[in-house]
Amino acid sequence: PNNSSKTSVQEFRSALEKGKDEDKLDAMRRILITMLNGNLMPELLMYVIRYVMPSKDKELKKLLYFYWEICPKLEPDGKLKQEMILVCNAIQHDLQHPNEYIRGNTLRFLSKLKEPELLEPLVASARLCLEHRHAYVRKNAVFAIYSIFKVSEHLIFDAADLLVDFLAVETDSTCKRNAFVCLGSLQRESALRYIQDNLQSLATLDPLLQLSFVEFIRKDAVEHSDLRNQYLSIISDLLDTTSNTVIYEAATTLTIL
Repeated sequence: PNNSSKTSVQEFRSALEKGKDEDKLDAMRRILITMLNGNLMPELLMYVIRYVMPSKDKELKKLLYFYWEICPKLEPDGKLKQEMILVCNAIQHDLQHPNEYIRGNTLRFLSKLKEPELLEPLVASARLCLEHRHAYVRKNAVFAIYSIFKVSEHLIFDAADLLVDFLAVETDSTCKRNAFVCLGSLQRESALRYIQDNLQSLATLDPLLQLSFVEFIRKDAVEHSDLRNQYLSIISDLLDTTSNTVIYEAATTLTIL
């Protein structure tokens, strides 16, 4: 690196080490902009861990998670950096935080991680969040489970079963919709079975779930023409719902089927 970038890194180190939270906020914003412009400054990692990670400031925590998202996490040989073990412990702590928004936002962050070694120790906590009393946490836990499975199936091999069990007990409409959409992507047979299990109450289901059924059928019918008659019947039943949006989407889907 040239002298200006060296000076810049030194200035950032000083701001993180000696500054108050407001100074650290400003430094972290500038660090993130510099990183997004292509200079990843890996030598700042330990300074961020030591001087930013312990802060309780909510804005700083938010920027910290942006930093974890884009900072280099692997050594040149592809192994996880030793420092990331400390980061992993902090993420684990946030996944068990009493504040539901910190938990939920941490789960959203998990959905962006692509390193199996970093995700592995966090899986158990993510699973437990499916049972949290706040819907905001459960909603983001669903996406985290789905994303972890997409990164590495062996980390959470029973992801589809987890979503099926979740759908059986969940009461929040957004959580149910998210779980069904993820299930449809992970294991279409289970998603189809869930639709079939709910045929009796089709017209009275929440519109969010009804719309996700319509979307699933629209995509699935393309590859499974043998189910066309069954799908026509289901979509026709959805015309009896009270939601104008669902009626419109169902009618549009009938013309496609």
